[in-house]
Amino acid sequence: MKKISILLVTVLCTVLCCLPASAVCPAEPAEVIYFEDGSYLEIGAVTEGPATRATNTKSGQKSIVYRSESGREIWQATLSATFTYTGSSATCTVASITTSITDSNWKITEKTATKSGNKAIGDITAKRYFLGIATKTVEQSVTITCSAAGVLS
Repeated sequence: MKKISILLVTVLCTVLCCLPASAVCPAEPAEVIYFEDGSYLEIGAVTEGPATRATNTKSGQKSIVYRSESGREIWQATLSATFTYTGSSATCTVASITTSITDSNWKITEKTATKSGNKAIGDITAKRYFLGIATKTVEQSVTITCSAAGVLS
């Protein structure tokens, strides 16, 4: 019995050590914005895609998650951007935003992704409807910036 317990603990530790950290412990949001009704927005940190050294290109994503007061996800938006950098400047070449909704009472009424120099900017407007009438509006902007050295923030 003791050998089985030791073996089980060893296997469990091995599995947990081999999993990526995000699979074991979800990443903490970089910023949380609370609303009067207890609902809140979680704005994540930038996650980087693979870098291409030959062309000095970097890509990244930043997510916004809107949650109810109980923590249930209502909707999510993700800004994706690609940048080129030279060491003395950086330029956003591609910016796009995707959304998903998990609560049918909510709709994304506006979403835009724009490029401005070394920044990608995503703007979201979401509304909750009751009997066809908008009862709550949430607007949020999110930005990804690339430095001249190719560092995303």
